[in-house]
Order: sequence, then structure tokens, then C-alpha cells
Amino acid sequence: MAGVDLGQLPTSLEEVVHLIVQLYQPGAPEVIAKTQETLQKLQRSPDGWRIAYSLANHEDQQVRFFAALTFIVKLNTDAKSLGEEDEKVLLHTLISWMIRCVQNSEGPLVMRKLCSTLVAYFFQFSASWIKCVKHLMYCLCIKEAIPYEALPDTLDTQALVSDIPNATAMAIFWFASSLVEEVGKTDSNSMKQHKFHQSVLPNVDDIVPLISKYISNTAPVTADIKVRQEALTCFQAWVSYSHRAFIDDAIMLEPLRILTKPAIMCLADDNLYEIAMEMFADVLSNYSKFFSEDDFQLLYSLFNSPWTEGRYQRLVGGDFDFDSLQFGHFLLAFGDATLQELATNTEPRFQQVLVVLGGLLAAEGYPIHEDKIFVPALEFWNSFVENMIDDVFSVGGNHPHWFEPAKMHVIQAIESCMRKLQFPSPQVFSSWDSVDRTGFKDARRDFGDLLQQFYLVTGITILDTFIDRAHDAIRSRDWADLEVSLFCIGVFPDNIADEESRDKFLSKIFTGPVISLFVDPNQEIPARTVQSFLSLIHGYADYFQQNTEFLPNVLNIVFGAMANPALRPKASYTVLRLCSDCRNLLLPELGAFLQQYQSLTLNASLDKDDKEQIMQGICSLIQAIPEEQDKVAPLEQLLNFVDRDIEDSFRILSSQPSLEVALKDMKDDKTSSSPTSTALELGHGALRCLAGIGHALQAPNDQPVDLEEKETGSDFWIAGGGAPVQRRIFSMVTRVYDTLGSHGDIVDAACYVWRQGFRELEPGPFVMAPSMIAEFLLKAGPQTPRLGCVIGTACSFVTSHKSGDGINQIIDALLNWISRLLQAQEKPSNDPEVAQNGIDFLTRLLPKYLDALMNHDSPSLEYLLMFTLNALTGSDPLPKIAAADFWSTFINLPSQPDQLQAPIENVIKLVGPLLARALIYNIGGHAARSELDKLSEPLKKLVVRQIDSKRWFEAALLGEDFPSDKVSTQDRTIFLEKITNIRERDNPQIRGSLSRTEGLSES
Repeated sequence: MAGVDLGQLPTSLEEVVHLIVQLYQPGAPEVIAKTQETLQKLQRSPDGWRIAYSLANHEDQQVRFFAALTFIVKLNTDAKSLGEEDEKVLLHTLISWMIRCVQNSEGPLVMRKLCSTLVAYFFQFSASWIKCVKHLMYCLCIKEAIPYEALPDTLDTQALVSDIPNATAMAIFWFASSLVEEVGKTDSNSMKQHKFHQSVLPNVDDIVPLISKYISNTAPVTADIKVRQEALTCFQAWVSYSHRAFIDDAIMLEPLRILTKPAIMCLADDNLYEIAMEMFADVLSNYSKFFSEDDFQLLYSLFNSPWTEGRYQRLVGGDFDFDSLQFGHFLLAFGDATLQELATNTEPRFQQVLVVLGGLLAAEGYPIHEDKIFVPALEFWNSFVENMIDDVFSVGGNHPHWFEPAKMHVIQAIESCMRKLQFPSPQVFSSWDSVDRTGFKDARRDFGDLLQQFYLVTGITILDTFIDRAHDAIRSRDWADLEVSLFCIGVFPDNIADEESRDKFLSKIFTGPVISLFVDPNQEIPARTVQSFLSLIHGYADYFQQNTEFLPNVLNIVFGAMANPALRPKASYTVLRLCSDCRNLLLPELGAFLQQYQSLTLNASLDKDDKEQIMQGICSLIQAIPEEQDKVAPLEQLLNFVDRDIEDSFRILSSQPSLEVALKDMKDDKTSSSPTSTALELGHGALRCLAGIGHALQAPNDQPVDLEEKETGSDFWIAGGGAPVQRRIFSMVTRVYDTLGSHGDIVDAACYVWRQGFRELEPGPFVMAPSMIAEFLLKAGPQTPRLGCVIGTACSFVTSHKSGDGINQIIDALLNWISRLLQAQEKPSNDPEVAQNGIDFLTRLLPKYLDALMNHDSPSLEYLLMFTLNALTGSDPLPKIAAADFWSTFINLPSQPDQLQAPIENVIKLVGPLLARALIYNIGGHAARSELDKLSEPLKKLVVRQIDSKRWFEAALLGEDFPSDKVSTQDRTIFLEKITNIRERDNPQIRGSLSRTEGLSES
């Protein structure tokens, strides 16, 4: 860029032009960026106005574009510098420029930017240019920029429009569209302040005649198609804007409505179809109130026209090109806009529309992969059913007269969906890309939502439809239809769980012939169909509690499916559900289950999810054993399977040249299939299996709890015959953790094992002694991955553990551990998760372990308390909220014995001023609004419980470190009085004073 120094602003017009030309030419990105920065500084400089005026007549189009852009920048940033005469000169200049553009056939690049410039002028000076459309139109027609004040009051817009040239009309359409589009983007506060709606409103009478001229059937034969298209686009912009005007100020742009009929006629014009279709779909979806009853009647008649029939047949015949899909979206938008009328009116024309909309579900091709209208059509029918539900339940009593016809339309829609949502062959399905495969499955889930909604209308009798269809499919060996029928039956477990007649309906599908079909090895039933039957079994697993005759064959089906890798995940989960729901029935088969699992591990490659679910299922049977000592042997057998995986993991690791290098490789590479990643997978799976076993040993949720039972649990698992089992579990977890604990998934899984014991109400093999839990927790250091999870486990431990001998020493050890970990963080923001969980740990100690906290080593306790205050003044929301909870709980502690009350009061006296300052720092501007509710809690407690709080808050509010200079001393004083005059605990007025005090609740 010879002759131009990018380090300083250009000093001549030639240099400016050179920069502009350079900006729009290919070049090095850093040079272009620097050029753009220089030009932007120039635009914002005082010389910007002069440069814009000077460049407006330049011969280069890009320079003229930059001139218009510069005018916009100056209007947006420096309009207040213009006097009244300057405003008039600027408007005269811009309109004169527009006249030249029209006369010279200027291209859209400059013309559209110039229209945006005139809109920017309107934003700044709308009060003095209210009839902007008419003024601009008049000036363009007479080819002279007259002052706005000289616009004749009696001028008839229709007279101007009658002879307006196409080029002039195009310019007016661009300006009028840009005007309402930009005003529509304005935020509500600015809209009200500047009364833009009131300024735009007078222009509707001037733009309507011009639009009408070009979209009506009487449009001049000389009208260029591009002008007619722009007229329709302008109409769409004004209708869209009218929605915003209606929402903001209840303003109806009534004159626009006379254009809807000619706009509807434009649908039949191939040149205007795309724009018209987009407009009607948009307005019907977002602002259907704009259309009158006559407009809707015209649209209804359009549905019965040959034009609609032709386009509709192309769409349902598999034509999913853009214009065809547009038509489909238009039909659905019309359906949404008239939903209530379509549902409740049984006249033939309304019923015909529903037939048309239902037919969209039966278009040719697979949904998503080929058929692009199916999902939007399914959304319409979901809305239709929701509307039915609202109407039916709002009136009560007998169904209204329209109910049965509406119900039949939905049933037909369901039939279409069942045909459309049958899976293609595995070869075809696997040939689709991942987006289409996922989308197809999502469409089936959406269909399931429709069925669940429709259940509220029909009740349980809807199952008969799918059960009968399933039996028809079995007779014809139509496996795809059987699969989708089973899918539909499997949608309703939650809906029909409490229906008295549930089992009567399920007994029609869980029959001897049906179950025998899936047991028969000679029947080559596709995996998809078997998978849906497995889903049916686990969805209704509790059915077999009362209907036991088919349970053995059902289990044979499930375990038989384990041989197929594609069915294994579903089958293993079904094993879990059957064992869990039918544990007492299946308890005699426990040995067979253990034998079956051993066979599976030898003959199939089970992944960790399969192992976890099957073991959890088998362990549900162990939980059902009445006597604790009888659980030991089968539990040991399960643990043997887990131990085998652990030993395999260690064997693989030990076979590597360097254990240290192997563990590092494992940590760095989570996706490889190397031996070290296999070892990690085995170790992680072993911990997951242990967690599943621990979960299964918990009492079922529906088991009654004896509230009067004394807390005198057996010591069988601690000191009796079960103690070796407990020690073995502890050893298994710690061995895996010690070897593989450098990987975060292992840390998570180990913690999850211990959490199973925390949930138990009675002693058990996973309910470890506090010293054992502490031994594990204390292994973690600052470099431990997922450290937040480990500290979170400590939080769960102190919450769930019942106080007992020696616990205070363990709590003190954990406090020292937490203190070291938090000191290693240095400040809460370095690891917000660790900070949050560390502070939460302190909160969990209150009040049960208050003595351990207050008797903790003084320097360490002081650090912990100061850490919470630092979190309170930090920017990370989670540690801040945790700190607010801690101090709210601490301040609100009930009275304690003297040996504890005295140190508590000392802490509050020392910390109180700092806490008050931290709270005011947040409320004064540092906190987000979403955090104020939590921060108000310790503030309220401090005001209510501490007599010195007024002095503390006064110092914080009036001190030099108050965070905002926008809040006056008087406002701070008022705020102080509001909060300190309130002495009733949890008085909501305190929270109200936070939100009402300007500046003190501003984030």
C-alpha cells in the first residue's frame, strides 16, 4: 500500500479512496484488518461527515458504498452534533443522491445501503420526517429533493403511484422494507422512549397503494417481475412489523389488510409463489390474527382448488424440493392457525382440511432420510391432540359432538405413522448417515409422545388397536409391522401402571403362542423385532409378578438374545428389570442365574454395561434372601466374577514393558484399543459392577419401613461372618484405585461404590466403617483427577453417617485434609468445583459435628473461614452460593453449650465485618441478579441475629471500597435503614429492599 501509512489516518481524499479500494481487494488478512481499523477510525473522526459527503459522487461503486456506510456510522454515533440546518442539508443530500441513483440505474449494493442510511436518518430525526415514505416518493417522482416542509398537504399518494416508474417503485420498496425491518429490531425501551411506532404508523397509508399496484391482478403489463417480487417482499415486511406494533402498542395497521386478497392470488403466479408462500406460512404461524374471516374463507376455498390438489399430490408423491416443502409448511401453518376450528367443526370443508393434513404423514419415502415433511406434520398432530385434551377436560361430562370425528382423524394419523416408522432393512438403515439415523429414531420418540397424549383421550382401550395389529402381523409373518406394533404397546407402562384392567390387556400380548414364537429357534425374527419385544418385557416386568406361568420362557428369550451383540444391551437391561421386579419369585433360580452368567462370560464378549446390569439383576435376588448369613456364598460368587476382571486388568498392565509408561499412555489416550486401554476398561467395569451390586443390595423402594424400629442393626457384616466380604469389597476398590487412580473415570467409579453404602439404613456389606471411608478419602491429593467428586463423597459421608465413638477424630482428620486441599488451590477460582465441594463439606458439619469444627486447629480453621469469604467475593457462582449457604447456616446456629457458644461468638465478631463487606460488595454491583436470593439469606440472618450488624453494614456501605460509583450516599443510607430496621426472622421485606434499591441489585 504505497503512499499510505496504516499507522496514522489518511490526510487526503485520494489516500482514503486508495484505502477503500484496497479493503475490497484480495490481500493478506492482517493488512485487510489493519486497513479496516484505519477506515473505521476515520469514520468515527470529526472528518467523517466531510469524507462521506465528498465520496458520495465518486465513480467507483465500492467507494460510494463506503460513503453510505460512513453516513450510517456518523448518524449512529454523532447525530447530536448536527444543528437544525445541518439535518435538513443532510436529508437533502441523501435524497438527491437517491434520485441520481435511480436515474443512473445504480446497482442494489449502493442503493440498499443508501436506503439503510435514510432509515438511520429516520431513527435520529423521526419527529421531523414522519411522512418519510411519501416525501421520498414525491421527490423521486419529480426528480428533485424538496424540503420536507414543502411537501404538499393535499398531495394524493394514489396520483403519485399511478404513473410511478418501475425503478422508482423498486427504490421505495427497498426503503420501506428496510424502515420497518430496522424499527422492528429496536428494543422495547427505546421503542417507547422515541415513540417509533407512532412515527411509522402514518406511512402505512402511503406504502399500501404502491404495493397494491404491483401485486394486484391489475398490475401494469410493463411492471418488471423483480419489482412485483419486491412489492410482495415489502408487504411481508410490513405485516411482520404490524405484529410487533400490535404487541407493543396494540396498534393495528388496518390498511395492510386490503392487500391480503391480492397477495393470496399471487400464490398461483409461479414468479411470485416462493415469496407469497413464505409470507403466508410466516404470518399464519406467528400472527394469524392479522387475517380476517374473509381471508380465511378464501384460504379454505384454496384448499379445494385444482392448484392445491396438484401441488399436494406432488408433495405426498415424494417431491421434497424447496417449493414443494414450502407448500407443505404453508398447509401446516394454516392448520396451526385454525386448529380450534378444525377440531370442533364437522362441516365437510373443515374435515377435508384434516384429511389433507393427515395425508402429509403418508408421503412417499422414509422420514428424515427422504420425507422432509413428516416431522413437521407429526408436530401438528401432537398439537391437535393436546387441543383435544384441553377441550375435553374443560367441559367435562359427555364428549362434545365433534369428539368422535376428531378422534377418527387422529387414529388415521396413527395408522399412517405406524406404516411410515417401520424400520427399513438393516442394510438400508446402516447406509444412512448418522444424522438421518438419529433423526428417524427421534421421530419414533415423537410418535410415542403423540400416543401418550392420545391415551388421555381414549384410555387403556387404545392398546387393543396395537395388540390386534401385532397378532395380524404374527399371522402374516410381517416382522416390520410386528416390531412397530410392539413399539406402540411399549409406550404406555407409566400411563397404565395404575389401571385395574392393565393385566387383562397385557395378557393378550403375553400369550403362549406369542412367547413361543420368540423362543422358537427356527423362526428367523429380525433383531429389531426381538429388541422391541425385549423393550416390552422390561417395560412391563412387574406384570410377571402375578402372571408367573410365562416367566421361564421369557427368561429364555432374554438370555437367548444375549448371543446377539446388537441385542445384548437391551437384553442385559431386561434381565435387571425382571430380576428386580420379580426377585422373590426368581430367588429359587439364583444358582441357575449365577451359572448362566458364568456361561455368558465364557461364550460372549460382554462389555462393562452388560456385566453391571446382569450382576445388579442377580444381586437383586441375593437381596431377597431372608437371612443375612445365607447371602454370603452367592455374593462371594458374584465378587469372584468381578475379581477375575480386576486380575485380568492387572495382568495386562504387568505385561507391559513399563507400568508407569502404560498408565501415562492410558491417561493420555482414552480411545485407543491398546492393551493399556483394555486394562482400564476392565478396571473401570469392575468398579461399575461393584456399584451395581451395592445398589441391588439396598432394600426396594416399595418395601415398608418400620419407623419405630430401634437403631440396633446386626454387626454381622462388620464383625460377624460377613466381615470378610466387606473387607474384600474394600480391598477390591482400593486395589483398583491405587493402580489406576490417575484416571478420572476410576476415581468417579470408586466414589460411586462408597455412595451405595451411604444410602443404606441398615448395616450391609457396602456400609463401611468410618475409618475405612476416611482411609480411602485421605489418599486423594491436589493432583488427584476429579478431586471435586472425592470431596463430594466426603460431603455425602458426613451427612449420612450416624454419630458415634471416634467419629470426631475422623472428622478432624478430614478437616485437615480439606484444609490442605483448599490451601493447594490458593484461591477458589483456580478450581471452582473443588472450592464449592470443600465449602459444602464445612456446611455439612453444621450442626451435627459443630464441636469438631470449632475445636479444629486454629490456623487451619482460620484459613477455611477466610477461604469461604474469598469465595463469597469471587466471580464463580457455585463457590459463591456454597459460601452463602455456609454463612447463613453458621450464623443461624441455635444456642450451644458454653464451651461451643463462646468460640462461635468470637468467630462472628471477627468475621462479621468482613462478611458484611463481602455481602455489600456483591449486592452493590458485583453479583448477578440470579445470585441475590442466595446472598440475601446470610444478610437476613446477620441482621436478625447480630446486634452489631448495623455498624458492620454501615462501614461496608459507606466505605471507600464500595464497588459502584453510581449509587449515592443517600441511597446507601436508605438501603441501610431498610435492612437494619427489620428484626423479624426471614422477613421478606429484606429481599424486597434488595430488588428495589437501584444500583444495589444491579449486576
